[in-house]
Parts: sequence; structure tokens; C-alpha cells
Amino acid sequence: MVARADCSPCATASPWTNPALVALGLPQVQGIGCRRSRRVAARTRAGAGAGRAAAGAVMLLASGTVDASGFALVERDAAGLGRAYAGQAAVTGPEAVSFNPAALPKRSAVSASLHLIRNDIQPEDAGEPAAVPTLYGASRGIGIGLYSTFGLATDYPEDWAGRYYALHSEIQTARAHLAGAYQAAPTLRLGAGVFAQAFEATLTSAYPLHGRDGRVEIEGKDVGLGWSLGGLWAPNPRLALGLAYSSAVHHDLDGRTRLPSGSVSSRVAVTTPETLSAGAKWDLRPDLSLLSGATWTRWSRLQALDVELADGQTLTEDHAWRDTWRLALGGEYRRGPWIWRLGTAWDQSPVSDAAHRSARLPDSDRVWLAGGLGYQDGSWALNLSYAHLWFGDRSGTHPAADYSGSADLVALGIARRW
Repeated sequence: MVARADCSPCATASPWTNPALVALGLPQVQGIGCRRSRRVAARTRAGAGAGRAAAGAVMLLASGTVDASGFALVERDAAGLGRAYAGQAAVTGPEAVSFNPAALPKRSAVSASLHLIRNDIQPEDAGEPAAVPTLYGASRGIGIGLYSTFGLATDYPEDWAGRYYALHSEIQTARAHLAGAYQAAPTLRLGAGVFAQAFEATLTSAYPLHGRDGRVEIEGKDVGLGWSLGGLWAPNPRLALGLAYSSAVHHDLDGRTRLPSGSVSSRVAVTTPETLSAGAKWDLRPDLSLLSGATWTRWSRLQALDVELADGQTLTEDHAWRDTWRLALGGEYRRGPWIWRLGTAWDQSPVSDAAHRSARLPDSDRVWLAGGLGYQDGSWALNLSYAHLWFGDRSGTHPAADYSGSADLVALGIARRW
């Protein structure tokens, strides 16, 4: 059954009431479909195959991981996971390449970590497990990092009720980042960096074909460039305050859309959002530290997506995403070679209402509770951390469904300094 937006008298002309478009997961948002249908009709009448390609490509970014807001990934440091990444902009180490370049160490250091993620997304147990590796190196204030900042993996059964909206969704990114820090004053360090980001996406959904289901698959990929800035102020040896900015990255995802009737090329313009982070690290005692942090993400960049088809046609889709905040608080306790960590965080969702909540991203606000253990042996360090995430119950209208879920994260890291 196809849901119909109540937008008479133009409902019959709206592509949001066309089963072929609904099958690709294009949301039917009351009042928006009519406006779009008039806009598309004014430009030109799309062919059936072109319309299906556009609709599917539009949904390419209506998806996200369940671990950070939208489809962001924050899993970039095993030790940081143990305190829910609280105060990360004020923490010195080779991992600062990805959080705050001003916090890069003067001493030489390397670190590597692996994050294992188990996502529980209901209904239909749609969450997919994921492994997120990181690798960093730094020397004399210059650092390089390989990590990921965005990702998605959801997979629904072939026969689930919402298969015409979503089956398999996957977003993969990789970022190579070069950064440096400069001692601008006795208590102030400044940093900057440049990075290349690879972005690849795949989306599939079912399509009704005379008593059976066909399949639609959309693929696209691109590499974009960005930059970062940061500052680290230490007014005294016990206090560090960090501020960091990471730029937006523009991508033109070129790829193919495979339909039951054939294949067509398509392009989607995507901009991953910039972030602004602040962090504080306060050593209450030589063995006890308190950390806090806040991160603002400009998800409102995803207000609309323009899908360009090979035949020159364009379809616009509104998402109504909003900017988000992430707030975190954590602590570290050191006893001998051991470091105990604990943290909590609140992560806001960019999805503003049920009408814009896709089955590919049944997103909601989430709460983190994390803990970790570190062991320091001379120049070597080992870190093991765990976090559990709770998601608020939420509903969607396309398809009509109630969603719930949680996530478990485990990270193992090793580091060495000289």
C-alpha cells in the first residue's frame, strides 16, 4: 500500500504519490510534495526511469550511523571512548590530529586503535556491526592521521513491510589529515591542518513489479578537501582549555543507478557539516582529572539535496535537519601504572520530526555511559574502553513505524612515545 499525502487538488500530479517513487524511499511530507511536484513539472516532465533514479539518489544522505548524531562517527580514540570523549579538544596526544591540531605533542608518538560497534535497531534488527580503525603519528608538533568521520550500515530483510523505502544502506568515509601546532606564547598553542576525505555510498530498496519485487541500487563516490584550526590555552599547569574547528567538505557523488529497466548515471551534491568543539581538562589532584566538552555540528546544511540526472533534470528534496549539540563530562583516576576512566554524554539528533525520520536513519537523541582502563609501562600504553548508548523511542511516518535501539562500543588501543 502506498501512503498518500493530503495535498489535493494537486495530489494526482505529485511524484510523492507515485508508487515508483515511494518504492525508492522518497518521503511523502504533507504539503511539501505538492510544492515540489509543481516545481519539477515547471522545469520538465521526468521520464519514469529518470524519476526513480532521482528519488533514490535523494535518499542517499537521509541515513546515518547510530553512534553519533546524524551519520557522524566520533570513534577516533580508544582512551577517549572511556570518558565518552569528554574534553577531547583539550587532550594532548597524536590523536589530536582529528580533534584539535593545537594539542599535538612536542614529543614523538604513535597510536593505533580499533573500535567495534554493535548496533541494535528495531524493528527487524536492522543494525549492522562495524569496525572502525584509526592510525596516528606525531613528532615535534607535526601530526598525521588516518580515520573516519562519517558512516552508516543498516540492513533490513527482503520481505519487511518498509522494503519499498529502504533495504540496505551504507556510507563509508576515510580521512587523511596532516596538521601542525605552533607555540604562539608560553601558555598558548595554535594549530592548523588540511585533509582529504573519501566518501562512498550505496543504497538499495525494493520495487513492486506485477506481483513480485524488483530491486533498485544507487551508488556514488567522491573525494573532497577540508581544513581544521585549533587553539589550546594552559593558564597554569593544572588547567587546559581547547577550541577546535573542522571545516565542511563538499562532495559531488558520481555513480550509477541500477533499475529494473536498466542503468542511468546520476550525481548528488553533498556537503558534510563543519564542527566547532570546546574542551576543558582540569587536574584536581595529581591522580585525578575532570574533563568536559561541547561540540556543535552544522547539520542544517542538509536542508535540501539537489539530484542531477544524466538527462539534465533536477529534483529537489527537503530534509529539514537542524544543527545539533553534543555535551560530555568525564574523569580519569591514576593509580600506579593504571588509569581508570568514566564518562557520560548527551548527543542530539538532527532529525526534527517524524515526517523526516527515514527508515535508513531512525535517529533520535541518545545518552552515553562509558568506562575504560589504561595501562602505562614506560613509553608504552594500552587502553581498553566500553560504552553503551541508549536511544529514545521514536516514530516515523514513511513508512509508519515505531523505532527503538541501542549500541555497544568496544575499543582497544596501543600507543608509544619517545
